[in-house]
Amino acid sequence: MKIISNKKIYSILIFSAIFLPYSVFASNVYIDTNRPDFFVGDTIMFSVRVDSGNKNINAVEGNVLLGYTIDSVALIDINTSGSEFSIWPSRPLPSVNNTDISFSGGIPGGLNSNDAIVFNIVLKLQKVGPIILTPNNFFVYLNDGKGTRDKVNVKNLVINVLPKKSGSQPVDDWNSLISNDKTPPEPFKIYLGQEGSVFDGKKFLSFSTTDKQSDISYYEVIENGLPPVRSSNTYILKEQIKPVKVTIIAYDSSGHARKSTYNSAPYNVSYLIIITLVLLIVAFVIYRKRRRA
Repeated sequence: MKIISNKKIYSILIFSAIFLPYSVFASNVYIDTNRPDFFVGDTIMFSVRVDSGNKNINAVEGNVLLGYTIDSVALIDINTSGSEFSIWPSRPLPSVNNTDISFSGGIPGGLNSNDAIVFNIVLKLQKVGPIILTPNNFFVYLNDGKGTRDKVNVKNLVINVLPKKSGSQPVDDWNSLISNDKTPPEPFKIYLGQEGSVFDGKKFLSFSTTDKQSDISYYEVIENGLPPVRSSNTYILKEQIKPVKVTIIAYDSSGHARKSTYNSAPYNVSYLIIITLVLLIVAFVIYRKRRRA
């Protein structure tokens, strides 16, 4: 039997590393679920994931094509529960006709993972037939300070929905996620902003928080005691001149709430009087000392 020397083995490994296609080391985007079978009536959560290929990445963007026949599937929810990405210039949102989901997300400091969740898609299966979920126009950016795009391999997910199983209860991943959520969203701060190129130069508030289990469902804004209104994570102030008090409540998908308040009211008049008196006393003491000198 012919034995290959260690030197030859080393040479073969070096040769392979040089001439293997670069795509072997690309980031891989794929979609998975923890369910092996799919039946009419099931509500399934699918996770869009990225394998960074042992590299440090800090941003992803693209969309996911939703391939199925009309009325065969209902899009129940899109959420970032369990996602490694915490900054969302564009949160995952469906197109008008629910044929695809687009997004743009990032993570400060980057991450290196082989199964990082980007976001989740919750679908209710309503008819027998195939479903194809396809990552499309996906870009992954390296955490190198240069915004370098990594090469990306994508893999779609094809499942076949079977007739409803007789005598069995449908699977409901969404209800399980919500019912197991026992904590409110994370505490958050509110920031005042005003920029000539944004919102016609009007003052606005910006805010954002996360929920580690069922994700943020919506924000509710109460300005100066007015009736609450739903909002995204920016809110244009109705009162642009006078002081305002704004309460913002973040709700997760389970109904838990987290409240934060912004108050731009000036100092109380009594405090201003006290400060003025203190300054006058200090000025008087300095004046007396100089007269005695």
